[in-house]
Amino acid sequence: PPLNGGVGNCTDTLWSGGQFVFSLVDISATISSDYKFRGAAAASNGKIIFAPYNADGVGVFDPSDNSFALVDISDTISSDGKFSGAAAASNGQIIFAPLQADGVGVF
Repeated sequence: PPLNGGVGNCTDTLWSGGQFVFSLVDISATISSDYKFRGAAAASNGKIIFAPYNADGVGVFDPSDNSFALVDISDTISSDGKFSGAAAASNGQIIFAPLQADGVGVF
């Protein structure tokens, strides 16, 4: 059966053998701080981009191989509580909504 009883846009891709499938991809070797990210958006290349909250980098997750990378932004901004939320723009950029940052993040 589809996820959540077929309501909304969920598909049954996470349904396997009568059970939901969940896995946890360990990123602690790359970043281990608390409150790392707050929000994410799908990029046009299929990668998922995580909005940095307390992290000093943008998180990039590739669901095709479960890899994770951190793109350092500490030369531009390094405060805590930077952004809360992300959205994909029509030009392919990912936009981070400022929380305590003094500007909009553009990735």
